[in-house]
Formats: sequence, C-alpha cells, structure tokens
Amino acid sequence: MPKAATHTKIHDIFRKALEYIQDIIIIFICLLLFILMINVLFGLFDIMLKPVDFKIVASEIIFLLVLIEVYRLLVIYLREHRIAIDIMVEVGIVSTLREIILVGVLEVQPLLLVSVSIFLISMLSLLRYGSIRIQEKEDE
Repeated sequence: MPKAATHTKIHDIFRKALEYIQDIIIIFICLLLFILMINVLFGLFDIMLKPVDFKIVASEIIFLLVLIEVYRLLVIYLREHRIAIDIMVEVGIVSTLREIILVGVLEVQPLLLVSVSIFLISMLSLLRYGSIRIQEKEDE
C-alpha cells in the first residue's frame, strides 16, 4: 500500500472522528439550550403571576427569541455542517435592540444611540444587500 494513500485514509478517519465528536458537543449544547428555554418560559409564567413590569416581560420574551434563533443556528449546523451567517446577524440585531429596550431609548447617551443606529443600519443592509442569506432546504 503506498504511503500517500495510507496518509490520506488516516486523515479521513481522523476528520470523521472529529466531526462526530463535534456533533456530540453541539447536540449537548442544544439540549442545554432547550433546558434554558424551558427555564425562561417558567420564569416568564412566574413573572406574569405578580404585578407586571413591562421592561422585565419584554426582556424575557426577547431573550427567549434570541435563544430560539441560537437553537435554530445550531440545528442548521448539525443538518448542513455550515454556519448560517444570516442568522448570526439576526441574533446580533435582536440582542442589540433588546439592550436598547432594557436601558430605555430616552436614557441612552446620544453618541451611543447614533453608534447603535449606524450598527443596525449596517447589519440590516448586510442582510438585505450582502448576499449572505442562503435559502434553507425544506424537508419533504
């Protein structure tokens, strides 16, 4: 058996083993993320039983949406073994808006508000015109 063929075969076996280990780690992270989402939902129901503070409820709901997007990102990675940049940009946009909502637009310093606005415009234009959006394959 030639040395080059053995070398390539060993690399292929090693690469496959690393991919399986990485998939196991991603599945473990998905399970932890799912448990965290359930915990946030129970916390949200607990908050609703008390006098409602809009900031806290909005914060928890938006945090839950961010967790769902991250979960979706991990599922796409497991299915297709690619990183969905468009979903990462969406998570960044939602997380930034969550922080602005928590602090309150009126309490944010003007320079920070301008910089966040520039960031959001650049992220939205990247989503719209940047050709990073890949259509997900639908299972039939």
